[in-house]
Amino acid sequence: MNIDSFDFNQFANSLQKARSYASNFKYKCCCPDCNEIAIKSHLLQRHPVLESLADSHNKLLQFEDNWEDARSGRWDLYTEKTRGINDAMQYRLFCNKHDSMLFKDLESRNSIPESKRDCLLLAYRAACSVRHQEERRMHLYESKIKHEPNEFNDAWLKNSQGFMFIRRMDAVIANLWEALGGADNSYLFRMIALPYVPVAASDCIVDEEDYQQYILDDDCRTPLNCYFVNLIPDNERLLLLLGCDTRYDRNGEYKSIVTDFPANCDLPYQFFVETLWGILLKCHNWCGSPKLAEDPKWKEFFDDYERMKVNDIMK
Repeated sequence: MNIDSFDFNQFANSLQKARSYASNFKYKCCCPDCNEIAIKSHLLQRHPVLESLADSHNKLLQFEDNWEDARSGRWDLYTEKTRGINDAMQYRLFCNKHDSMLFKDLESRNSIPESKRDCLLLAYRAACSVRHQEERRMHLYESKIKHEPNEFNDAWLKNSQGFMFIRRMDAVIANLWEALGGADNSYLFRMIALPYVPVAASDCIVDEEDYQQYILDDDCRTPLNCYFVNLIPDNERLLLLLGCDTRYDRNGEYKSIVTDFPANCDLPYQFFVETLWGILLKCHNWCGSPKLAEDPKWKEFFDDYERMKVNDIMK
């Protein structure tokens, strides 16, 4: 794509229509065999996880798309923005019944996992959020086909690829659901207590190569190769929960990430921050304290994050 010839205003107008269509769509609960409409709920527990990061005005720093600035010719489509705690990290994932039933016990303990089931629940919610965001993108492309007929081929192709992605993510979610039901599984989890950094995350990171090649899967039912990341602030420490399904881990890459992440708290604090950056650069679902925007080192990270996400969009 040639940025110099790109019509930012047309892009923003088209996207605004698509976003309105996608936001008004009635998403169904992510739980199997449930046809109830999903409600808006926090991906990360409001109390105490999000509240521990909020400033005195109940604001959080969250990375998100920045389409409004595209109208003025800026190409930083991802940027950090402050969001009120009521709106931050909200998605339509589960109906009221499942949102309460599944996570009630875990959230009574401030989302700190104490069992394999707790770890599976956090991984399940992260995987459902990734599926939801891909479905939302599909509705964006559906709207683009409607409002931009000249770009039908490109939008149709992306919509078709999104459908394939969702089917394979459904396989990931189905395996997690079976594991939650007590089925034998090969999930590996590890929790590491890091020095405190005011961030929180819940994400399912898909192998880039697998993401690009899923179209080669004839029935689109092979689970995507991915690993799960949860960052949970807990008083004076930051809990990092990593996990993966070893059955679909090509070459043991993600198992190595889980088992080899350093846990020596005697190492320099900056080492942990830079190692954490390596994970956050791949995440979409994370937020932090507004104070991070005032830190020069984190500002450098934000610039890298924006640059990497923009490059993803430009491919």
